[in-house]
Amino acid sequence: MDNFLDTSYQEFTESDFISDPFFQDWVLHPATEKEPFWKNFLLAHPEKKDVIENARLLLKNINFKEDVPDEDRVTSLFKAHLETIESLRKAKVVRFNSTVWKRMGRIAAIFGGLVLLAALLFLMNRKPYDSVIATSYGELKEVILPDSSRVVLNAHSKIRYSKKWTADKPREIWLDGEAFFDVKRLSKNAASIRQNERFVVYGDDVTVEVLGTSFNIRQRRGKTEVVLQSGRIKLQVNKEEIIMQPGDWIAYNGEDKNITRSVTVPENYAAWKEKKLLLNDPTVEQIIQYLEDTYGKKIVLETPELRTKKIEGPILLNNLDDALFVISTVLNVKVEEKDSLLILHSK
Repeated sequence: MDNFLDTSYQEFTESDFISDPFFQDWVLHPATEKEPFWKNFLLAHPEKKDVIENARLLLKNINFKEDVPDEDRVTSLFKAHLETIESLRKAKVVRFNSTVWKRMGRIAAIFGGLVLLAALLFLMNRKPYDSVIATSYGELKEVILPDSSRVVLNAHSKIRYSKKWTADKPREIWLDGEAFFDVKRLSKNAASIRQNERFVVYGDDVTVEVLGTSFNIRQRRGKTEVVLQSGRIKLQVNKEEIIMQPGDWIAYNGEDKNITRSVTVPENYAAWKEKKLLLNDPTVEQIIQYLEDTYGKKIVLETPELRTKKIEGPILLNNLDDALFVISTVLNVKVEEKDSLLILHSK
């Protein structure tokens, strides 16, 4: 194991981790002595958390099916190969017993898994994006895109896009989480739009296409919300095309495929950029979910009936402690912390 500790894992990309035997063994056989090493590595290099998680998920989703060929077919194939070798090299044919054939079958199955892994790495290198920007819990980040458009990423969110945008392709972004987009308008003629003038944001369940506008999109807990602040966007969701105007709020529930529409104050939905929580008469449950998504803590409310209680006014999100202080004061509860769990007790 010492040899592996010399590896410069802090320089590894997703592809490097996936092809690393030490990493593979940890992912596929987690209950090993390698567990402490990777826990310590993540503590020392938190910036590698998303890269390692992506590599881990890709490896876990590879099905290394042990498809052992029929023993008679393996035998006949090997005999045919040996006969060919004998005729070419006049070598002595070595007889193999059935145990060897079975072993060779297992090797063939493993080889098939390796071929699948190689194909995966090849496909990864052909992704339509080569730049990944992510935020950790409690972190906000501003990103300037290749066309000078601006993106503000909320906590625990990620965008993917190509570093080079060309004239023959639209400007494309893949989003996980929540982000505010301020898109640079390239087209002067709305009736004749070139490919590179299109700006498309892909979410799990929705696709947003704009020319030049600002909007907020949030994907959490199987639900996607889009709020248009300025300009005009085309929203594609569940085979339906929706043209949004400033102030429009569209929510899509991926579980029941339900679309909800309303009109709101769009600035409130993007107030998180100033580290404020401005929801429209939010319930305590909505606030708790927002804090869990933003700070990565599980919050338990001991008195269930308080979940439906509404709280008015902005809640500052400068840090989790300030937000919990406001909640504990309004609800008259005390906060107990146990590792990553926060329990709200009645006083």
